[in-house]
Parts: sequence; C-alpha cells; structure tokens
Amino acid sequence: MKSKINWKYFNILILLLIIYMVYVLSPLWGNLANKIIWAFLPIMLAFVVAFVFNPIVTWLEKNAKIPRVIAILLIYFSIIALVLFIVFVLVKPYIDDLGNLSVGVVNLLDQIGRLFNIDTTSIQEQSVTVVESMYASIAAFFTATGGGAEQVFNIVLSGIVVVIVGIIFLINFENIIQKTKEYLAIRETDQMYRYVSTLYHDLTNYLVAEIIIAVIQFIEYAGLFLLIGIFNRAYMNYALVLGVCVAVFSLIPYFGGYLSSFFMILIALSLPHALYTAIPLGLFIMIFPNLDAYVINPHIYKKQLRLNPIFSISAMLLGQAFFGVIGVVVAIPFILILTITYNFYKVQIREKFKQFKESL
Repeated sequence: MKSKINWKYFNILILLLIIYMVYVLSPLWGNLANKIIWAFLPIMLAFVVAFVFNPIVTWLEKNAKIPRVIAILLIYFSIIALVLFIVFVLVKPYIDDLGNLSVGVVNLLDQIGRLFNIDTTSIQEQSVTVVESMYASIAAFFTATGGGAEQVFNIVLSGIVVVIVGIIFLINFENIIQKTKEYLAIRETDQMYRYVSTLYHDLTNYLVAEIIIAVIQFIEYAGLFLLIGIFNRAYMNYALVLGVCVAVFSLIPYFGGYLSSFFMILIALSLPHALYTAIPLGLFIMIFPNLDAYVINPHIYKKQLRLNPIFSISAMLLGQAFFGVIGVVVAIPFILILTITYNFYKVQIREKFKQFKESL
C-alpha cells in the first residue's frame, strides 16, 4: 500500500518555514523597506499635500475665479513662506536658548526628589546628557555644521521634490479623481466604488482635522505664554517656539498632548521665577488638554474614528520601531485604511481565512 502525503501537516510546515525565513531575513528586508520608504517619502508627502489642499484650490478656481495654476502657485508660495518664517523667525533665533532646557530637567527632577525624599542625582546626570545630545543635534542642523550640513542638503532637496511633484499632482488632481471614478464605475463593482469613495472622504477629513487641531493647539499654548509674558518677559520670547513644537506634537495621536505639556513644563522650569507661573500652568494643564481631547477634537472630526485604542497604540509602537517618528505619524492613517478595508471586505476576508483553514 502506497503511503500518502498528509497535506495538512505539509502546509503547516511550509507556513512555519516561511515565517522562519521572514524572521531570519528581517535585517535585510527591514533595512531595504526602510530605504525604499525614505526614498519615496518626498513623493508621498507631495501627494499628501496635494490631497489636503486640492479642496482649497478647487474652491479658489470655482468661486474666486482664479486660474487653477495661479491658485496652486499661491498655495505653495504661502506654504514655503510659512515654513521659512517658522524656521528663521520662530525657531532659529532661540536655538541657543534651548540649551537651558537641561536646567528645566534638573529643576524638575530635583523637585520630584524632594517631594518623595529620594536621590535623583544619577537620573539628573543621565537626563541632562540626553537633552544636551538632542540640543547638539538640533543646533548642528540649524547652523549647518558637522553632520547637520548633510541633513540640511537632504531636506532642501526633498523639499524641492515635494514642491515640484506636488504642483504636478495638484494640476492634474481633479482629472485623476474623475478618471478613477470612471474606471471604478465601469470596470469594477459598486462595492469597490463605495470603498474608494469612503477611503478618500475619511482620509481627507482626517488630514484636514489634524491641521485644524495643530492650529488650535498652537494658539492655546502660544497664547498662554504670551499672556504670562505680560508679567514675565522671558515667557514671551518662547511663546512662538512652544506653539510650533506643540503643533508638531499634536500630529502624534494619544501621546501628543502629554509631550506638549511636558515640553511646556521644561521650558517654564528653565525660566526665571518659575514658581509664580505654577498656578496658571497647572490650571492650563488640567483644563485645556481635556478640553482638546473630549470637546474640541471630536467636534472637529465631526464623527469619531472608530479605532481600537490598543490596536492603534500597538501600530504606533511598531511604526516607531521600524520607521522612527515617521512611523508614529502615519500609523493612525494606516490603521484607518485597514479598518475601512476590513469593514468593506470582511465577508470576503473571512471566506479566504475559512478556505485557508480548510486547506490545512
């Protein structure tokens, strides 16, 4: 009697072998994937910028009767002017003062040590080393010295690519949308058409909402320091720098508010007469982050993004592990795409899993 191959165990063995090979080759494909993403990042950013500003360009074209090309050039001129203003007016003049953040770290840890009666000397030394290392990297970038010169060159080159490719995308964006609609309506199912439409709508709302939230939080934190600056001039000098940093932190879901508050506390502790500002800063931290999280942000989103928090946080941690800060920022849009895809195709996905299980 001939022996027969047990295909069930054979398939399991093949699956385990594939998983093992993926794990063994992870340093190779991980580095390769990282390089590919960084290589195509300017093009992806150009598309995202075009994606966000296309409604504005379309409105200027249809309602203000501005030619599309002129409207696009006005948009990009405004973006470039804003970036240059942030870099050379809001950030660069205060780079040297950021070195004082180490003073804020020491003061914070010292007060924690006194409160709990513990010795924080070693933690202070390690924290100061980290802060000074970060400050050295930032200073090297903005002064284009050492390794910062190469970073400046790469960013300027990437910025040029983003602008040029973004203008090309925006010029043809409406045509791209129309061609996609025609293709899906004629050659694909109604489900695919609704899926792409929902994806486009939800991603647009998400990106626009993030921009609005960043602007609101800039106004909140910068406004607080400007208000305190009426009584303590040193705070007024840091108001715009804090606002810009908070606007960037707001792009990090869940943890952005904590980073903003922590950064604000560090700046405050590094400035003179920090004790007198403890009450307004404390009230601000108790009120505004909660107001942003539970009132302003849901109102801006118009409807909540029904994402599992544990799943989203896990995706952010994985994104950070593989792709750094960029991975953290794109984690939530990526999870949003996966969620929408699963909701539209869950029947087909479950059927495929069922077929796979039966094949084992």
